[in-house]
Amino acid sequence: KCFSPPQHKPQPCPDIRVLDRERFNLTITCRAIEVPVKRCTEIVKLLDRTDSIFSHLQHKPRFVQPCEEDSSRKLILLDDDQTLPFADNDISERSVDVKLTYKNWSASQIIRAILPPSIEDTLVVSGFEIVGHIAHLNLKECHQPYKSIIGQVILDKNPSIKTVVNKLNTIHAEYRYFEMELLAGENNLITTAIEHKLKYCMDFSKLYWNSRLGTEHRRIADLVPVGSTVLDMFCGIGPFALPLAKKKCHVHANDLNPESYKYLLKNIEINKIKSQYITCYNQDGRELIRNFTGQIDFVLMNLPASAYEFLDVFVGLFSKREEGMKPPTVFCYHFADIEAPKAFTIAAISDKLGCTIVPEEVHLVRKTAPKTWMTCVRFTVPESVLYSESRNKRLRF
Repeated sequence: KCFSPPQHKPQPCPDIRVLDRERFNLTITCRAIEVPVKRCTEIVKLLDRTDSIFSHLQHKPRFVQPCEEDSSRKLILLDDDQTLPFADNDISERSVDVKLTYKNWSASQIIRAILPPSIEDTLVVSGFEIVGHIAHLNLKECHQPYKSIIGQVILDKNPSIKTVVNKLNTIHAEYRYFEMELLAGENNLITTAIEHKLKYCMDFSKLYWNSRLGTEHRRIADLVPVGSTVLDMFCGIGPFALPLAKKKCHVHANDLNPESYKYLLKNIEINKIKSQYITCYNQDGRELIRNFTGQIDFVLMNLPASAYEFLDVFVGLFSKREEGMKPPTVFCYHFADIEAPKAFTIAAISDKLGCTIVPEEVHLVRKTAPKTWMTCVRFTVPESVLYSESRNKRLRF
């Protein structure tokens, strides 16, 4: 009952660019009943359509079709094993040819029909990220010869998508965003994402954004109490900072990337965030912490590839300040081995601080690779670290 599109396996070559949509036409013969036009609605209501032979198609053929031989009658399509709940002399059963085209098939069905059998199951088409009008893919090496066709299929099958890009392995050395290539559609990477009723405008090609972290952004916003002072060391375009400022925390948002900083300011304006609740910086994260003179309640360190390298900033941070200041609580993100991600994260943080931390929580955010978890450890910086007289004696950097 679950038929598939015709297999169309192009010969492998360095880059296959031509998508022949005509090759996906398929004509199938279906059971049907021929009924008078005036009784069509009545009869359709009596038929069970819960298990249609077309249920797996993205665009299903019309259930009721015209009868070419007699305009006073209609054809109603049936499943192969469907029984009629009535008998009527006005109704006759027959077969009818139904033509399916490229439009009927889903993106995954088309792509599986194109790719060689050895790699057809390694691409999860539904797994790509959508950022505004942009579809963001992370294709494997085996998909490279077919990348243009894959991009075109995704563009065809998702009306809201105007641009399809593929992430490359090259990472910007200073600002840590991925380079990407255009696969299909408009060469326009300036877009707007909406997350928890806030709008985030960005140039997706020049900064880091991950739509899959929306739940994590909300989790942190829910954990931090109203009125807290929060230092967001690597804030990007504001997915942590803006929700916190919206709930009347006092946020100091910093990012080294000038593009992130530019769009952070724009997003504050777009979302009408009151200036009394957010202050923005474009500098190294360490400088933000070292030069801050007031009470710090929370520090966000959302740079999982290297955030723990910045933990040295807390060593001796309070050594020249008046005693009695409350130690800050840190949310530090990290990439951890899948075998024991929580222990791995605690060990890495403790090593950088020169003492064993006792975290309040190690949260598993999401799997980023088959053997890697993104984690978030929440801990209060020990006073022995904050009032330490020497960085070099305590730490190995």
